[in-house]
Amino acid sequence: MYSVLSITLPFFAIIFLGTFFRYKNIFDNNSSKILTKYTLYIALPPFMFVNILKASNDVVFDFNFILRYEIITLLLLFLTFFISFYILKNDRKKSSLFALNSSYPNYGYMGIPLCILAFGENAAVPISLILLIDTIVLLSFTSFFIEFDNRKSFHFEFIKLIKKMLNNPILLAAIIGFFFVTLNIQVPDIIFTFLEIIAFAATPTALFAIGINLFNKFNKKNYSNVLIISIFKLLIHPLLIYLIFIVIPHNIPLLWIKVAILSACLPVAGNVFAMSIYYNSFKNSTSGSVLITTILATFSVPTVLFLLLI
Repeated sequence: MYSVLSITLPFFAIIFLGTFFRYKNIFDNNSSKILTKYTLYIALPPFMFVNILKASNDVVFDFNFILRYEIITLLLLFLTFFISFYILKNDRKKSSLFALNSSYPNYGYMGIPLCILAFGENAAVPISLILLIDTIVLLSFTSFFIEFDNRKSFHFEFIKLIKKMLNNPILLAAIIGFFFVTLNIQVPDIIFTFLEIIAFAATPTALFAIGINLFNKFNKKNYSNVLIISIFKLLIHPLLIYLIFIVIPHNIPLLWIKVAILSACLPVAGNVFAMSIYYNSFKNSTSGSVLITTILATFSVPTVLFLLLI
């Protein structure tokens, strides 16, 4: 258990260190925006690219692996949309974002560094594959749900969505990394060292920015939405991933399965909050979900990781 805590406690400590400095007004919301932009555009893309290149794994794309993962993603997305729309009586737009909250883990800022820290460089390939495919599936279906009643503009909105995803530097880094590995393209040592130095800043900067963003973001009026989202995101999602990989026969490396389970138990992604701002809906509940699931994950993630490492 000590080895697990030695991985997870410093990880979450950096997050809450950011929250503490925001509380002391040493950093403000503008600081968070600057750090987030630095992480998104400067540090995380090299981090992603370098670790994919380092991963000593001949398998780059495993259709069986990603198919199973996306089956659970879509099951969770449709189930939580149904609960929000028909049981909680939220409108279509809110229900779409409710479903996105329940099924979109924080792959970029938390999943990539945590999986690599826990399982080594070989974890870079499966977590990058999950990030790439799952983000496309989740954002595409969420856009479809929201724009379903407005079919005239759906095609235009979908094209804009694809362009936005292609402008995402983390996704682009993953695509380029897979391209280099597949074609066995060698990166010159000087360039690789340059990228590696930048990549060292990715994990602490990303986690500190998350901490600043968490400050003062929970509204008690959204308690029921946040509670249900937290249960689905932190408990049901990893349980379903575990079942589909363990119960059904497969020929998938155990490391990849562990990465999938650990990824599924992560808190709500910050990208979901960006989507709620974009669609101007469900903003308070989304910010609350990011906060509460991140706090709860300080207990749930070490527990899951302990079970995966024993």
